[in-house]
Amino acid sequence: MKSTILNRDWRLKSAVLASFIEPADEIARGLEKFSESDWQKSLHWLDVCGLALYLLDRLTALSVEGCLPLAILKRLQLNLAQNSERTSALFREAVFISHALKEKNISFALLKGFTFPPEVVRDPILRCQMDIDILVRESDAAAARNVVLGLGYIHDSIKGSEWVFTTGTDKAMSIESLYKVRPQKMVELHLLPDGVNGKLPTLEDRLTRAQLRSFYGIELPVLSSGDIFVQQAIHIFKHLCSEHTRAVWILEFWRHVEARRRDSVFWQNARAIAEREPEAELAVGVVTLMSTQLFGQSAPEELSSWSVDSLSRAVRLWVELYGRRILLADPPGNKFYHFLRQQIHAGAGAPLARWYRSLLPFHWWPNRITHGQADERLGARLTRYRIEASFVLTRLRFHLRTSIPFVLESHRWKRLAGTGD
Repeated sequence: MKSTILNRDWRLKSAVLASFIEPADEIARGLEKFSESDWQKSLHWLDVCGLALYLLDRLTALSVEGCLPLAILKRLQLNLAQNSERTSALFREAVFISHALKEKNISFALLKGFTFPPEVVRDPILRCQMDIDILVRESDAAAARNVVLGLGYIHDSIKGSEWVFTTGTDKAMSIESLYKVRPQKMVELHLLPDGVNGKLPTLEDRLTRAQLRSFYGIELPVLSSGDIFVQQAIHIFKHLCSEHTRAVWILEFWRHVEARRRDSVFWQNARAIAEREPEAELAVGVVTLMSTQLFGQSAPEELSSWSVDSLSRAVRLWVELYGRRILLADPPGNKFYHFLRQQIHAGAGAPLARWYRSLLPFHWWPNRITHGQADERLGARLTRYRIEASFVLTRLRFHLRTSIPFVLESHRWKRLAGTGD
């Protein structure tokens, strides 16, 4: 019985992915087979993977939204209305911060989110953007930090080259509030090195190539078209090397390739940019191959010749065996990404056995997901502790649930990929 439920869940998720490439009549026949109960079981995945509003938009555009159960359709329509308000609030905040940075003559560019071109994201309200990402040079980091602090944010944390700032009421994210305007706002400053490996400054970098683009009549700096594509692939690739990758990112990448398929100048520019970014060609190759396997061939020779064609047999095998499984897995995902990481770092002598340390990382304690305020009351503090405890238990369950399948699968992977311990 459980196997039947899982198989039905898998088939529904697969039908959702297929709906973005199939004709209207096939989409309707494929989705109307599933009951409201089936959809309820998969809604969490649909929300977290980012495809919920994209699916509604696709079905509505083809006039086949009636293939969804009425309760599911109404729920998605409500989410779209909520996300429209949320996106507007994020955009207003991005404009507010941008003006403050400009006043201090700080070079910057907005990243991800609504900066994707229309051929990739038809309407920003279809995307569930969580925060505002801004690229600045390391030499401007302190000045940019002061600007953000002056707007009422606090410096929350540092994650490598990313500085995270927050303001507003701190509450844990829930599915019920996923599409709503959040009481807490978040800004991430991404620091761009001023030179290459600490040597002489580069004559041209992503910020030098940044361009002004009009959003609702307001001009804001964003990355160049080639940089957007390359950074899009790098971002997805980093997540493929971790626990969870959102299926919507793969769809957006595929749409990007499809829209630019006949643009030879674009591909020449993208290749030139990728050659100067560490692991960028590998990232573009892996993500291109995965998007092709999920949504069909769209990569032109000008792209695949320097990306997909250079992938090793083992990396290709990983995409074939685990690409779909990773995207269709319920959050927070699984541990099969370790196989990919092992292949990437194989040249550095990183054996597969080393990745076993992360199966049950007893040395590990998850990062905080809530932060206390200076005048925090006892009730609020106890609520925050309860949220943190629940998160720790969730992470522990994840490690326990995914470690056994990983160990069992590792023997198959070593046999097929020809890797050793």
